[in-house]
Amino acid sequence: MLEEGNFHTMVEGSLDGVPMRMVLDTGASHSCIDAEIAKTFFPELAVEDNEGVNAGIGGSDFSVQIADFHNFEMGTYHLERLSHLAIVDMSHINTAYRLLKKKPIQMILGNDFLIEHKAIIHYGENMLYFE
Repeated sequence: MLEEGNFHTMVEGSLDGVPMRMVLDTGASHSCIDAEIAKTFFPELAVEDNEGVNAGIGGSDFSVQIADFHNFEMGTYHLERLSHLAIVDMSHINTAYRLLKKKPIQMILGNDFLIEHKAIIHYGENMLYFE
């Protein structure tokens, strides 16, 4: 989970069979998927605009859309539905990752996901568990 030379906790999984590299971010209030990934792999996705002020991920007051996805897998953990995933532009994050010679990310798993699914992060074992 914790990559050498990187203090972000990474996990891998898939969304409707599309491989996803994700940052496990306990400081993020909402989970999100990169807008370019959503547009490329899920072009028929039904989205709704998120009303109000949005902040985080390199700025504030940017537009965010929300959508539900299906068939989320991470290791042996499987969800038939992953609800209310924010769709945001992560190009600036992935530009920074490329400069650091790291692989790009497609998703961020935030506290909404971690709390709802009763996640336990064991840093000593470098493992993520679910109750």
